[in-house]
Amino acid sequence: MGNLLRADFFRLWRSKSFWACMIFQVGTGAFVPVSCYLYAIQNPFPSSQHLDEELLSFLPFECILAALFCTLFIGTDYSDGSVRNKLVVGHRRWEIYLSHLVTCTAGYLLMCVGYLLPYLAVGIPLFGFLQKDASTVLAYLGATLVLTVALTSLYAMLAMLISNRSVSAVVALVLSFVLLLSGSYLYSYLNYPPTYTQLTYDPVTGAMVEKETKYPFYLEGTKRDVYQLLCDVSPGGQVMQCTAWDAPNLPLLPVYSAALTVVTTGVGLWLFRRKDLK
Repeated sequence: MGNLLRADFFRLWRSKSFWACMIFQVGTGAFVPVSCYLYAIQNPFPSSQHLDEELLSFLPFECILAALFCTLFIGTDYSDGSVRNKLVVGHRRWEIYLSHLVTCTAGYLLMCVGYLLPYLAVGIPLFGFLQKDASTVLAYLGATLVLTVALTSLYAMLAMLISNRSVSAVVALVLSFVLLLSGSYLYSYLNYPPTYTQLTYDPVTGAMVEKETKYPFYLEGTKRDVYQLLCDVSPGGQVMQCTAWDAPNLPLLPVYSAALTVVTTGVGLWLFRRKDLK
């Protein structure tokens, strides 16, 4: 296992896909606070822009980058015949699987750091320090950390089970967009207001009258609980909630992410042990 990890990390430092994703993250982390600052000073109305607002905005991009990175990194082992060679020299399948999972997880976490460090380095001189208290920031960062591990385990499972690198990349990308779109759908429904102001014409006075009307798409009762549960369990829903700093069930998010990691890793190991690699 140790030799496999050393070989995979050696490949990681030489991986073009990893460094391309890292450069993108570093550039994005430096660009976002500058663009927010320019917008704030050019806006004619007073702006309440804070450093906190875009701190976790890298998550939607990371969801897509992780799909690309995991499938390309692991797929290279298949295309080069390295997986079969590792089996020939005596490495067990579970060791190969876990070595790839650990390496991809480390690479994914480094990409997250690649965004956060430039964002803070550029953003603090422009906006000052974070406005939220340390416990809140740490709680959201912890949930984000566990979520990144869950996403990596999901994409690593796909990459390990689909030998064709191009096919696995397409499947993982489609899945990442499905997760983000479904999470956005669930989150938007949960944030509809209970009422809205409707303008009606009063024929007696001849004036327009404002009237509070119940919003037709506002979720209540059991239906709202179900939508909230789906949003909490879904990785895409967690991405949206963490990005917006709006997770009412924040302590439960790492539990759901950890459960997804266990399930995808277990299923991936079970199927990979039965996969025909000839």
